This record gives sequence, C-alpha cells and structure tokens, in this order.
Amino acid sequence: MKSVFVASTVVASAVDLVSFSDSSANWDALIDPVMGGQSVATATIVDGAGVLDGEVKIVPALQAPGFITAQSDMTVDASAAIDGELVMKVRSSTPDYTGFKVSFAASTINPTLACATGGSSLLGRGCFKSPFTVPAGNDFTEIRIPLSEFSDKWDSATGELTSLCQDDASVCPSADKLNKVQRVSIWGEGAAGQVHIEVQSVAIEPAQHLKAGSAANLVTFDGAEGTTFKFTELNDPVMGGKSSGTWSLGDGFGIMDGEVVDVPSLSAPGFIKAQAPGSLPDVSEFIDGSLVLTVRSTNPEYTGYRVSIVSGAASPNFSCSAGGSLPFSRGCYKQKFSVPAGDEFVDVKIPFNTFSDKWSSATGEQTTTCANDSDVCLTASKLAKLQMIEFWGEGAAGNVHLEVKSVSAEGASGNRFVLV
Repeated sequence: MKSVFVASTVVASAVDLVSFSDSSANWDALIDPVMGGQSVATATIVDGAGVLDGEVKIVPALQAPGFITAQSDMTVDASAAIDGELVMKVRSSTPDYTGFKVSFAASTINPTLACATGGSSLLGRGCFKSPFTVPAGNDFTEIRIPLSEFSDKWDSATGELTSLCQDDASVCPSADKLNKVQRVSIWGEGAAGQVHIEVQSVAIEPAQHLKAGSAANLVTFDGAEGTTFKFTELNDPVMGGKSSGTWSLGDGFGIMDGEVVDVPSLSAPGFIKAQAPGSLPDVSEFIDGSLVLTVRSTNPEYTGYRVSIVSGAASPNFSCSAGGSLPFSRGCYKQKFSVPAGDEFVDVKIPFNTFSDKWSSATGEQTTTCANDSDVCLTASKLAKLQMIEFWGEGAAGNVHLEVKSVSAEGASGNRFVLV
C-alpha cells in the first residue's frame, strides 16, 4: 500500500504544459555558448519521458560552471492557476546533482532572450525560474513548486535568483503573464557535474479550495478519495550515513519506524525522516497558537523527535537540508518534541513561536531561536502558504517508532483546525 495522507478538497483542473506521451513532442537541447563553454548535452524522448542527459563543465574563460538545458515550446493559457503550483513528474539517476532548475517563459517578446538574460534587460523579463531537487529512487516523483517561488530576475551566470517574489512583487508570475506560457526549460546550471533527468510531464495546477464542513475530516490517513499527498521516507545521505527507516500506514495513522545510527566519517548521529510536500490549508489565523501532533510511540525515551513545516522556501528539500545556513535555504521551520509514554494517542502541543528556520544541519538543534530573533519566526503570512511537513528522528542515535494520527493547528482560544 502506498503511504498517503488525504485532504478533502475541491480541485480545479491542472493546465498541462508539457507531456511526452507523444514522441513527436518538441524537446531541444541547448548548451553554454558563452566564451568557449564546453558543457555537453542531448535531449531525447524515450518511453514517454523527455530526457536531458549530459555534463555541466567549467567554462575555461570564466573558471565557473556553464549550463545545459532542454526546452519545449507551447502556447498555453494558465492564468486561471495564478495561485497554484508548477507540478513536474520526474526521476533522475543523478539525484545528488545540485544545479537542477526549471523555468517557464510567459508573455515575453522573445523567450530565448528572456531565458538567456534573466531579467537583466527590459526586453529580457518574463522567464520565471526556480531551483529544485529530485529524490533518489527508480520511480517518477511528483515535484511541486508554488508559483510564488518563481522569479524572472536571476543571475545569468549561475541561475540563482537575485530577487525573490516574496520580497518584490514585480518579479512574480502574474495572471497577465500566465495567459501566454511559451516555453518550459529544465536546466543543469551553476554546478559542474553529470546530469540525467527524465521528465514525464509539466503542468500548472490551481490551488486547492477546501470544502466547507467538519474540520476533523479535513485531512485523514484513511485513504479516502481526494487529493493525496505521498509521504516519502529519507535517510541521512551524507558521507556514508547508515541510518535506516520506513514509512507505512496503520489503521488510520502513519508510522515512521527505523534506527538513527552514527555516520562513520563524522562519529555523530545521522537522521531519518518522512516528508510530504503539497499545498496545506491556510492556518494563518492560528499564529498565536500551536501545532498539535496527535501521536504515540513504543520508544518514547528517544530524544531526537522533531517536526518541520515549510513556507516561503525556494526549494523545500534544499531548505530542509541546509537549515538556513546557505543562501536561499530559509523557510524550513523546525522544532523538537517529546512523546509521553503510554498506549494511547496523545496531543503534543508545540507553540508556533518556538519554531525557527535557522538550525544546524548536523544536529537539527536551532542555532537562532525565535525568542532571540524575530527574523527566524513563523508569521501569519507563512502559515497561510505551507509547502511541506516532515517528521524526523535526528541528532540522537537510537531506535525510532512514531505513530502519527493527525496534525492540527490550534489557536490560543483552543479552537482547532486539522491539517493532517
């Protein structure tokens, strides 16, 4: 059985941008042409997927990595999905490559110029770009990137965003822009290395609009029909980490089970975690309250339980691996918790004002607390657009067994809104 949690929602139709079910679809490769760039790439369509394969190399004259990209042209009106997400189904045999990016050109005078200059000239606006990461594995994975994480101002040398949508509305995709999406491009950029990525489809999906009804039934683990968010279990990949874990479904609850062990080369504990990306409900009205985990554990003595919620991250996976220590890695808010002993599910309440998006990527411990610096705190605007939730066993060696029945937001007055 797939491990999923389910939200009861009304979902508008996605707007398809690229699908490779037809082998005649256009899919063309480009490489770094500037000052003698030596990167190499091919773009092919194989078994219903567009494949970008090649190597990003150092440009000799610049002593910096170049780029490779594969692009597909179309004319699509996606303006109805302005508050939604770009959704890609992808897999990669090079998931450790750190330079994956995706862009879409929309209502530009010249898509090629816009996607070459990154908004550095007046005629070069309208190519909206965002970084992303691809989980390891043989199966195609759905990657969701909120449109609010894209920007049409980025460094043409590295692809890194120079202005963020959250800071400057002029760089955000708008409905006027989205009424004419012209090109989608997948990039290997700003990082030297081998690149292999397969893309089944790219779409823009409107935000989910919740049904009126009982909050208790908003999100469940019972496999009900509706929009589903798949939990994926991940282990410590760094320097030969040997921790192991699984995520599975019990009777109406999710189960994270495994063991955190020392990373041999570091002589320090690694981590296991289970994550689920997706547009979670707006709980901004509960900013003065708490995140409530309804949980139980057969080993409550384990001291490394943590939970993270993501908002405003350019790449949720990147933010939840770096903990705010690297550029563009803010937005993954983490806090530790403990589980009382006992056989029954209990509510564990974690005040939102104790979360921080600056923490050690080695231990999970906060390096800056919300009490000391408001810049790292969750805000109402952050709680309005949650991108992902994760459960961790981290920073402490030992056996991990956590059963999660629900995740809720509770206001200071005690009113509650169930998230998971």
